[in-house]
Amino acid sequence: MTKILLPGSVAAATIVVISSFISLKVLSIVRCIHNNRRKRRQIKEYGQDASSSSLDHLQNSTDETRPLSSSKFKTFVFLGSGGHTTEMIQLLQQLDPKIYAPIVYIVAKSDVTSIPRLQRYISSSATKDDNDDYHQWEGRYPKCVNDETKNNNDDRATTPPAKAQVYTLPRAREVHQSYISSIFTTLYSTYKTAQLLWKLQPHLIVTNGPGTCVPIVYCSFILRCLFSLGDLSRFGEDPSSSKRKVFRTIFIESLCRVKTLSLSGKLVYPIVDSFVVHWPSLMERHDKVEICDVLVPLVDS
Repeated sequence: MTKILLPGSVAAATIVVISSFISLKVLSIVRCIHNNRRKRRQIKEYGQDASSSSLDHLQNSTDETRPLSSSKFKTFVFLGSGGHTTEMIQLLQQLDPKIYAPIVYIVAKSDVTSIPRLQRYISSSATKDDNDDYHQWEGRYPKCVNDETKNNNDDRATTPPAKAQVYTLPRAREVHQSYISSIFTTLYSTYKTAQLLWKLQPHLIVTNGPGTCVPIVYCSFILRCLFSLGDLSRFGEDPSSSKRKVFRTIFIESLCRVKTLSLSGKLVYPIVDSFVVHWPSLMERHDKVEICDVLVPLVDS
């Protein structure tokens, strides 16, 4: 006697099949990320010229994100306040403005120091008398968070004319905030982050440690997976023809993490395209990290 499948059974079976397919797709993306990270580390350790630039691997790690119609990456840079912002300013100087442009800065709503600090740094270093620094920061001078706010004391004549956009996001958790209430603020932060990423669709996201970056990294990964599923309609075509190579992420661990990863680092470690550390001791403990010697010069033993 032939069994007749009930509509509920068909729906349940369909959900199981779709869920399994999505899970396999996500796992394949994670596996590809891990393989690429191991491969780049091996190339850097055994095949790369020791005289290469300290952040050359950032360009190598994002070659596949470069859109065919452009030679540049739309790059999100997250400024995490305090020491994180200081480190990011130093790292920004290593990014080629001919490749990583336009730059978009992301700051927390409660962070009132990062943008003014970056503005002061560029104003003091990128003068027209120094053509190299001037062109290096061109297009990277951040606008005020409030575009209508003007500071007459700010000497804009000594800064590059083109300015970078600045967006604010709510913090996932404020200092000393209770863990229970942080659940709701984290959900809200995640929602606003996904909204911004969907709107702007950056090719590359660079962040360096604070907890607020966790929703950014996870939202970008989820959107990347959704875009990957959306490209199934292109099955059989050349993969390099895809125009949706966006939402790649680079996480740069905080300078103060010498022997262990930060909590933020542990949370994003499995899904970022490049995980950068500053100390050789961390490379010995983790096989999918790369080292950067911008802030900590490497000394051959």
